[in-house]
Amino acid sequence: MSNGRVPNRPVKQRPQQSHEPVSAQSARKLILEHRAWDGMRVLGHLDLSGALELYDLPENLTCESLDISDCANLTTLAKGLHVTHWIELAGSGITSLPEGHGFVLRWRGVQVSDAIAFASDSITGQDILNTENVELRRVLIERLGYERFLQQVGGLVRHRDRDAGGERQLICIPFEDDEPFMVLKVSCPSTGHTHILRVPPYMQTCHQAAAWVAGFDNPNDYNPAIEA
Repeated sequence: MSNGRVPNRPVKQRPQQSHEPVSAQSARKLILEHRAWDGMRVLGHLDLSGALELYDLPENLTCESLDISDCANLTTLAKGLHVTHWIELAGSGITSLPEGHGFVLRWRGVQVSDAIAFASDSITGQDILNTENVELRRVLIERLGYERFLQQVGGLVRHRDRDAGGERQLICIPFEDDEPFMVLKVSCPSTGHTHILRVPPYMQTCHQAAAWVAGFDNPNDYNPAIEA
């Protein structure tokens, strides 16, 4: 995946009836095929999520709501963008917006402030523990990062064992009003790097959690050759 921007592509000539709005489905196709024109008006919700080939948007684009989640190569919003309701930007390449931009921002469907969207370093584990809104708390955990969250608040070790990388730990952080936050802590046998992997809260053993991460519903079917 490229972290740079591709050269600006020439703007396509507007069709003679470009004043007519286009459907959201047609708009997605036109934008991803680089055939969109400046001033395009889109009917309803424009879903561009997951489009790694998306580097820019047409200027003066208008739509009711806009989903650019996981568009990692989209790093700026176009001039004159008008969105009536909200922009979903989780996992996009947008790292900041001008002060007073006026957009309503969402992250995984949850309305968030600019600070949550763009300044995750300001979030602390204690902030998360003090957050009563369950959905917002989940967003804050994602923004802070699983490893930093675990480092800051600790957790209960539900199970431990060993594999080729060393000790594994199944760690739980309980919440009174939500399912527990459960992770598998493992080390890479080749690099020694520690990985914190989110797993479902019903996991009981490290092997069960590792099997789930590997895509196995039945832990008995998971028997990697390198696992001790």
